[in-house]
Amino acid sequence: MHRGFVAVLLAGTAFLVSAQSGWAQPVDEDEIVLDDPGASDTADDAAASDGTTKLKRIVVGADGTAGAIADKPAAVSVTDAEAINERFAGDLNQVMRSTPGTFTREGAEQPGVVVNVRGMQGMGRINTMIDGVPQTFRNLSGHGGSFDNMVYIDPNLLAGVDVSRGAVSGSEGLGTLSGAANFRTLEIDDVLLPGTSYGALQTIKLGTNGYDFSRLTAAGWKNPIGDEGQISIVGAISGSNFSNFKNGDGIWYPYDASQDPRSGLFKLGIAPDSDHSLTLGGVFYDNAFAVESAGYDWFIKNQTYTAKYRYTPGNDLIDLSVNAYLNRTDIAMVGQSDGVFNGRDGTNTGLGFDINNVSLVDLSAETELKLTYGAAINSDDYMGNDQRGANPDGRLIKSGAFAEGTLTHGMFGLTTGLRYDAWNLSGITEWIEPGTGDCPAGGSMCAGESLERSGGKWSPKIGATFTPAEWVQLYSSYSYSMRPPTASEMFYPGGHNFTGTGDPIYNNPNLVPERMQGLDLGVNFKGEDLLTSGDKGFVKLGYFRNRISNFISYATDLSDGETRWVNLPGVTVMQGVEIEGSYDAGFAFGRVSFTVADTDQPLGAGAGFGNDVGTLPDDFATLEGGMRFFEQKLTLGGRIRYTGTSMQAYLNEDLTIERGAYTLFDLYGSYDITKNFKLFFTVENISNKSYWSANAGTSDIFSGVTNGRGRTIMLGATARF
Repeated sequence: MHRGFVAVLLAGTAFLVSAQSGWAQPVDEDEIVLDDPGASDTADDAAASDGTTKLKRIVVGADGTAGAIADKPAAVSVTDAEAINERFAGDLNQVMRSTPGTFTREGAEQPGVVVNVRGMQGMGRINTMIDGVPQTFRNLSGHGGSFDNMVYIDPNLLAGVDVSRGAVSGSEGLGTLSGAANFRTLEIDDVLLPGTSYGALQTIKLGTNGYDFSRLTAAGWKNPIGDEGQISIVGAISGSNFSNFKNGDGIWYPYDASQDPRSGLFKLGIAPDSDHSLTLGGVFYDNAFAVESAGYDWFIKNQTYTAKYRYTPGNDLIDLSVNAYLNRTDIAMVGQSDGVFNGRDGTNTGLGFDINNVSLVDLSAETELKLTYGAAINSDDYMGNDQRGANPDGRLIKSGAFAEGTLTHGMFGLTTGLRYDAWNLSGITEWIEPGTGDCPAGGSMCAGESLERSGGKWSPKIGATFTPAEWVQLYSSYSYSMRPPTASEMFYPGGHNFTGTGDPIYNNPNLVPERMQGLDLGVNFKGEDLLTSGDKGFVKLGYFRNRISNFISYATDLSDGETRWVNLPGVTVMQGVEIEGSYDAGFAFGRVSFTVADTDQPLGAGAGFGNDVGTLPDDFATLEGGMRFFEQKLTLGGRIRYTGTSMQAYLNEDLTIERGAYTLFDLYGSYDITKNFKLFFTVENISNKSYWSANAGTSDIFSGVTNGRGRTIMLGATARF
């Protein structure tokens, strides 16, 4: 990375760490307790002996405000709905790439979001979720396909994105190696104006360079039940029209990037009293897009259903959550009448259940014990038709139990945890064509030999915190995690399997789970009244070092010389530094995200063609700043996006292509005309720079035309009534 740019980033963060006095210190590292009189309708209403009223604990977790993440002794980040839709114009690739330690695989033909955390992506290494529901869909069909997990979500429906880097605790860490990303959708309070019981929200966006039109319509209603209960209903529909785009040279992207996604959601919340709450929800996504580089179209339908129950009786020993969910992704493929992909349809189904409880025990005036414990189970099941091709049928069931305790005494904290993750994988080694062997002629294909494998791993964790002052916290953690093989890896039928039969020689029943040992060291700074009265700021600095053994890659199996998915010998080491900071003085603000890391990993055979490995730049950063005018109704800001030199995986190490570093400049702004009506705009790549996007789709290599989007303008308006 250029030294000058490093200097700019460090200068932008230096003033953030000059804290003289801090925000209120949290009760523990995972939550903030607010004495909020506005929450009195959910209070215990139990008067203390001194006559004061003890309010029920109000928790702001990792999905809360930016200030909340400064209190967490872990590598976590939060992006809210305003940033997603107004500052980033709904581009989720930009959102993720502007988060430290986080990147994406960005193929212009593919609207599915592929999240990469610290160099890890695909095959469940990162738990990518919608409202806490794992999204496990992947499809390898032609050069436009991938075994990466793809998230299909409309950014118009999002309330925020939460990212955890490293080994993840609780149910979200079940069978996951190196992180989690949760795409949270709209709730009732995201739609209604404060203090209202019913209302609607309408957002419309217009743009240039392929950003044609986008709209969101949402409405909600809530009403009290009894003295402390509430019922609420919220619904939303969204649709967008995107056409192809030009790069910075004014040349059309050679493969049509057009798409017209349609989506919606509903949520019903029932809380009969302050102790019990149940939320039922569904999120829907429907899209069709061309994968012209491979000569066929994808038709995607994604459905995510949730049932979430919470019991909070007002004592410190019980904060119980019980969740059940279903996710279904259907793909239909249409190509030329004689195309090998024509009619290759399939369904990926995920089912899950988890239960979690949090207990707090005050051992003394300065000593508190927090216990988090529970269990979870989920399944990832793919079923194709007779033209399933390289997508093998199979089911992976993951289950486990976990417990974690944090003992806090004054300025010191100690965390120990232990989880057991089990897995069971079953599938078919091959399919037999009708009229062949024992398979009757004239019918469907017959299943060949079935195969089942299972196992389990204990994964311990230990961590410590040191908070010598309210404005600074040091933390460290050392943890183990594991990822079992998927059906795509164990039952792989061969990359050029166009008949759907498969060849057992490409299966690998001897695969074992990947194992990671992760070290995290960090320090959090936070404060207020730093440069002017009432301002606030925070900086999170972190270092990670991950050692991955049994890394699964598509490579030559030394046992017989065949190419299949195998566990590589030795240890893959990834390490780096992450910085995130924010400063807000009301009239002015600034944000920074900076990553410098070495996340190289072995390139497998045919690298980039379905077995994408996440060849990331060693350094990338985002720097933002802006001002607010007219009693902070008008906001004007700018952003610098820097991406360092990267490598585009292509077949093998020798043929891999180097992509140069690039720096992009954006502008954005908004104006609150009234409390009900807002205008906003973005100008991306304002200098109309031509560049190759890092970690892009392999098909882009063939065209020789840079795939980075040229200057794009978006105008939008939001009305609440």
